[in-house]
Amino acid sequence: MSNQWWEVLIYGGGAGAATFAGMMLILAREAWSRRFSASLVSYSAGVLLGVGFLHVLPEAMELNDSAPGFILLAFILFYFLEHHLLIHAGHEEQHHVQLEDDCHDGCCSRPHPLGTVAFIGMALHSAIDGMIIGTGFEASHELGLLAALGVIAHEVPEGIAMLSILLHYGWPRRKAIQLTSFVALATPAAALLSYAVVRDLDPQWLGALLAMAGGSFVYIAASDLIPESHRSRGLTASLALVAGIITAVAAGLVTHGH
Repeated sequence: MSNQWWEVLIYGGGAGAATFAGMMLILAREAWSRRFSASLVSYSAGVLLGVGFLHVLPEAMELNDSAPGFILLAFILFYFLEHHLLIHAGHEEQHHVQLEDDCHDGCCSRPHPLGTVAFIGMALHSAIDGMIIGTGFEASHELGLLAALGVIAHEVPEGIAMLSILLHYGWPRRKAIQLTSFVALATPAAALLSYAVVRDLDPQWLGALLAMAGGSFVYIAASDLIPESHRSRGLTASLALVAGIITAVAAGLVTHGH
């Protein structure tokens, strides 16, 4: 196995581990994770915006002149995915509030079917994240690292959201953990698969995939994470957003320096 294969596996696994970390925050310290969720979401949004605008999208436009059209296509696809499946990676507290009218003591008498819809949507989203990592490494080592950074940045809130949604929809704790673990493992699996499929891909197609990947980064930040960060009016969330952008800039300098 080549070094690049190992990198895809390691960084794809790192993204999956971040989802596990989000799950463990809910299991171990729910009150603490909710207390700092606004700063975490803001930081994640900053990383995604920085990586998307400064690194992924410029690379895509170099490879494919029609990249702006594919960026728009990514926005449309993610809009329909979220609008019709009601999945928002950073909105676990919103689900918690909505369910208080339907459930007592945070647990329904039987699992609500929307928990299944949430699981399908999250699993699909994690698979797309894996494809972003695999496609990035096919383009270049540096872009693969940056893509992995962008994905890892929002996997923690995804892990928080997935477990919270399932628990609050009345799913048994053990089953909720199993399904969240599946969502986490979908990322490294899809990263390896997409890396194998896109090898020796025509630059035009590679540019199109990267454009959709970058578009999805910007969409997630603008549609899900930034609105969630607005729930905190303090200066901390704003500084966290800036810190995320600086992280993306710094990561680009470090990776290109190598």
